[in-house]
Amino acid sequence: MNRILLFTLSAFFLLSCHEARKKSATIKVSGEGKIRVKPDLINLTINIHFVQPRMADAVRLSQQTADSVVAILKQFAQPDDIKTSYISADKEFGYVRQRNVFLGYKAEQSVDFVLRDLNRFTDLTARLLTTRIEGISEVQFGHSKADSILREADLMAYDDAHKSANKLCERAGVKLGSLVYLTNTGEVESGVEEYSNRGDIHTLNKAYGGEGFKISPEILVFTRKVISEYNISD
Repeated sequence: MNRILLFTLSAFFLLSCHEARKKSATIKVSGEGKIRVKPDLINLTINIHFVQPRMADAVRLSQQTADSVVAILKQFAQPDDIKTSYISADKEFGYVRQRNVFLGYKAEQSVDFVLRDLNRFTDLTARLLTTRIEGISEVQFGHSKADSILREADLMAYDDAHKSANKLCERAGVKLGSLVYLTNTGEVESGVEEYSNRGDIHTLNKAYGGEGFKISPEILVFTRKVISEYNISD
């Protein structure tokens, strides 16, 4: 009697495990969404740097230059697109004949700016190079609707994963069930968040007449990836 009961319980346990494995069978796939668009804005940073025997003079020159830069930028953008940093002042040292020599007092400041009309970039840089700025750095393309484009790329990535799951199940002879897991990996194609860095523009280029710089905007590629997991059945 005990042997029969033990056999029955063992068979029931094995059957339950088999059913559980059948119910928990899943397929996990990844998908990618990619959207290509033309940039419609440029982010750039204008650097101001002065070294003078007196700190007050260095700070004064920095502030005067920053004011002239902001006055120019206001002709190209709204005030919200212009961000001016505080002035930082310190001692400046340099190596002269293998000696660390005090050169004076330095004052530094930067102005971050968003230009939303790419056609005005040459005119803007021409105006800025007439001032006493040290240079323009971190010139980067961007897009005003980047968040919306990334969300659309997320949806494309999900659709791509779903298509892959359907094809795999069809080839394997199983049925695709309900979605049990979905995540956005957060991966973005290199260079997409910050887009394309065009390098720095230094004031030594004024030797060419202070003319503005032309640019050739590259196509921006927004890429998103998702991982989906589905139940499958025979």
